Amino acid sequence: MGSNEDFMISVKPGVTGGSFMVRGTAVLTNVPANITVTPVNDGSVFVGANATSSSSRHVFNLGTLQVHRLVCLFRFKIWWMIPCFGTSGGDIPAETQMLLLEVENKFYVLILPVLDGQFRTSLQGTPDNELEFCIESGDPDVQTTKIKEPVFVNSGNNPFKLIRNSIKILEKHKGTFKHIDNKQKPEHIDWFGWNTWDAFYCNVDPEGIKDGLESFSKGGCPPKLLTIDEGWQNIFPSYEENPTGELSRLINIEENTKFKGSKLDKSGKNLRDFIKTIKQKYGLKYVYIWHAMAGYWGGVLPESEVMKKYNLKIQPVVQSPGNLTHVVCSTLDNIQEKGIGLIDPSKIRDFYHDFHSYQASCGVDGVKVDVQSVLELLGAGYGGRVSLTKSYLGALEDSVTETFKSNNLICSMSLNTDFLYSTKKAAAARATEDFMPNEPTFQTLHVAAAAFNSLLIGEIIVPDWDMFYSDHITAEFHGAARALSGSAVYVSDKPGSHDFDIIKKLVLHDGSILRARYAGRPTRDCLFNDPVTDGKSLLKIWNLNKLSGVIGVFNCQRAGIWPPIKGSIYMPAPGSGIPISGIVSAGDVDALEEVAGENWRGHCAVYACLSGSLKTMLKDAKFQVALEHLKCEVFTVSPIWAFSEDLRFAPIGLLDMYNSGGAVEAMDSENKSSECKIKVRIRGCGRFGAYSNKRPKCCSMNEKDEEFIYNPIDGLVTVKVEGEYSSREMVFVY
Repeated sequence: MGSNEDFMISVKPGVTGGSFMVRGTAVLTNVPANITVTPVNDGSVFVGANATSSSSRHVFNLGTLQVHRLVCLFRFKIWWMIPCFGTSGGDIPAETQMLLLEVENKFYVLILPVLDGQFRTSLQGTPDNELEFCIESGDPDVQTTKIKEPVFVNSGNNPFKLIRNSIKILEKHKGTFKHIDNKQKPEHIDWFGWNTWDAFYCNVDPEGIKDGLESFSKGGCPPKLLTIDEGWQNIFPSYEENPTGELSRLINIEENTKFKGSKLDKSGKNLRDFIKTIKQKYGLKYVYIWHAMAGYWGGVLPESEVMKKYNLKIQPVVQSPGNLTHVVCSTLDNIQEKGIGLIDPSKIRDFYHDFHSYQASCGVDGVKVDVQSVLELLGAGYGGRVSLTKSYLGALEDSVTETFKSNNLICSMSLNTDFLYSTKKAAAARATEDFMPNEPTFQTLHVAAAAFNSLLIGEIIVPDWDMFYSDHITAEFHGAARALSGSAVYVSDKPGSHDFDIIKKLVLHDGSILRARYAGRPTRDCLFNDPVTDGKSLLKIWNLNKLSGVIGVFNCQRAGIWPPIKGSIYMPAPGSGIPISGIVSAGDVDALEEVAGENWRGHCAVYACLSGSLKTMLKDAKFQVALEHLKCEVFTVSPIWAFSEDLRFAPIGLLDMYNSGGAVEAMDSENKSSECKIKVRIRGCGRFGAYSNKRPKCCSMNEKDEEFIYNPIDGLVTVKVEGEYSSREMVFVY
C-alpha cells in the first residue's frame, strides 16, 4: 500500500517556483537551489542537497516553514526524546527526529530525517523560521559533498496510517531495519514483571531480591519476570569502593561478590544457584539481567587480563553540536573526561557471545541492554556513528537470539535514529526517560512523552513505558497509562511497599497482563496540543484490543515543564486544583472499524473503568470529561453487534481491570428460530460485564449455569467469574 490511504496522488511532492509543494500546497517556501528531490513511492520522496565542499558534517537549509500546526519529536538528551509543539520553523529544536505537520486542516505531511549510508540526519529550525537538516558521520575521515536520501517526506489524510505506511516504505527501500510487524516480539511483554532498579539501585543483592519476591507472593501477585538491573557486575572501581562516583569499567563477565559465596546464604554458591533457587521457589518464568552496550558505563577495563582478547582501547568521546544545544546529561561528564574502554568492532560478536553464554549458563533468559546511544560518540576511526552502531547492534541482536533461543532483549537509552533505523531484530525498547519516583515534576511528562514518542518508535519496536512504583502518589496515573500502552507492565517496588489494588487492575491471577494490540498513541485531536504546559488540554491515548478499543484520558497539566528539569515548579497534589475539561468520542479510537465487524452500524457501548458507568452512543457522538490534576479515566469502547432485529450486544470485559476489553478473546453466535446464543471467550477472573439491550434468559460458563445481574437502565450484564482457568467460554442465551 502507498503513502496515501484514501486516494492516490498523481503529482509527487517537489520544488516549483522556489516552493516545496505537497498536494498543490506550498509547505516550504524560499527553497534553495542546491536542494534535490528523488521520488520513492506513491507520493513520497527523498529530499537531499549538494554542498560546495567536502565535510563529515553539513547543515542544509530546506526553506521557510510557517503557518502549519506541527508536532516534532526531538532528543533533549543524548539518550531520550520528547515532543515539541508549534506553528513554524523557529519552533523546531535541534536533534528533531520526526516532524508532523497539519496543512491547512486538510491533510498531514510527515518529514523523517533518516540514515543515508554512513550519515545520520536530524532536523532543526532557525529564528528566521527556516527548516534545516543536518547530516553527520561522526568520523572526520568519512566525508561527502552531496547526500541524496537523508530526508523522507510523505503525506496522507490519516496521521497514524501515514506514519505506519512511511516506515514500511523506508523498511523496504533502505533495507537497514525491520518494521515491528516483521519482528519476533520478546516473550516477557505479556507477563507481569519486577525490576530491581528503583527498589535498590546499585545496592541490589540476593537478600533484597528474595525479600521482594516474598512480599509480592504474600500479596498474591508474584511476578513472572524478574530483571536484575545494574549492580550485579564485576567492575573497577567496584560499587563498594567508589563513593565519589568515578568512571567504572567492566573487568570480567562474571557476577560480583554480592552474588557469590557466603553472601548467598542458603541460595547456593553463585549466580547460577541463586537464579535456580528463586525460579523454583517463586515461579518465575523469566530472569533478565542488565548490562551496558559497551559492557559497562565506562566500557571494559583495558588492563584486565581476561578481557584483552577483545582488542580494547580507550576511545575518546566526541559530542555532536546538536546534543550540546540541549540538556547535557551529567552521566557523560566522566565519560567525556576519560573516554570509553571500547571493544574492537571486529571482536564485539565474540564478546557478546561469551557474555551471554555465561549468563545463559546461569539460568538467565534475556537481557536489558542500556547506554546504547553512547556509540554515536565513538565513531571516529571506525567509519562513523552509523557504522559503529550497526556493528554493535547487529552483533547484540544475533547473540541474544542465538544464545537465549528467543528475542528476549530490552533496549534502553537508545532513542536515536542510529538505533531505530538499524534494528532488524530488537523488538522492545524504552520509550522515555526513567520513571524517577522522587522527582514530582517528571510524572506527567513521563506519560506524555511515552505516548508521543510511540507515534514513531511504535512502528519499529514495542515501546517500553518503564517501571513504576505501585505504592506511589501517582500509581493510578501510571498504572492506567501502562494498561493501554501496548507494552510490558512491570514495577520497581521496594520489598513490602506495594499497592496490590493497583497491581490487580493490571495483572491476572496467572501473572499475565491484558496487553493491548498496538503502541498507545495520542488521539488525533491531541496531536498538536501540548498536554503538559498549555494549561487547558487533556491527553487522550488510544489503543485496540481484539474486539474493542480503549481510551485513556489524563490530566498532565501543571506538573512540570519541557524538558524535564529537576527542581521545576510542582503544583498541587493529585485530585486538587480546578478540573480541566475535554471532549471524548468513541471515534477517538482511530481504527475501531478493525474490530467492529462487517455489519456494524456505528453504535458503541462505552464503559468507564474508574467510575464504573456504562453508556451507549454513536461512534461520532461526544461527551465531556473533567479531570483534576494528575487524575485519569479509562474508557473501554466496544462496538455493539446486532444479532437479530431486536438483539444488541457488546462484550466489555473484566470490569475491575484498567483495560477491561483486553480480557475478551473472541465472540461467536448461534441463531435459531427459538433462541440466540452469544458465545464469548474470555481470559482471567473477576467481574465480567457486557452490554445487552435485553435481559438474557440464562448464562453459562464452561457448560455450567451462572448467576448474573442485569441492569435494565444502562443494559449492563454482570457475571462473577471465579476459578483459575486461563481461558473459558461464556454463553448468553436469548
